[in-house]
Amino acid sequence: MKKVLSIILTLLLMISLCLFAFAETTDHIVSSTVDVYSDGSYGVTTITESVAVSTVSTNAPRATKPGSISYSHYDASNVLLWKVTLNATFTYNGTTATCTSATPSYTVYGSAWKVTKSTASHSGNTATGSFTAKRYTLGIPVETVNKTLTLTCSPSGVLS
Repeated sequence: MKKVLSIILTLLLMISLCLFAFAETTDHIVSSTVDVYSDGSYGVTTITESVAVSTVSTNAPRATKPGSISYSHYDASNVLLWKVTLNATFTYNGTTATCTSATPSYTVYGSAWKVTKSTASHSGNTATGSFTAKRYTLGIPVETVNKTLTLTCSPSGVLS
């Protein structure tokens, strides 16, 4: 019985030590801007980076930088209608930066709105997403919002 208990405790200790070896990530807002339109609606553009949280300190530069830029569209009553996001991953080394992937996504909260275009591309150190959202009344589009989101990474890993 003592031997079984000893083995179980040893396994639990090994598992808990392995868990500390893996880093968690947390999102950090880099910047946020607001655009107000003539009808009272507004959009919030936010750049977010994923930051590794680790118990082990290291002075080595990060080689990979995941991040995103999103645009949230609100009506004049502060109701979120839709949100589009460009997720991208960059590599950098202090001299150059390169975008390795770019993926678009969107969520529609208002039933009158539809996102009709959602594409992404990347070149060099830049990721670009193109989105079109339309508001419909009785099945007819009555408002169109075109949004292009661009996310860039500097050679030192700063997103803008």
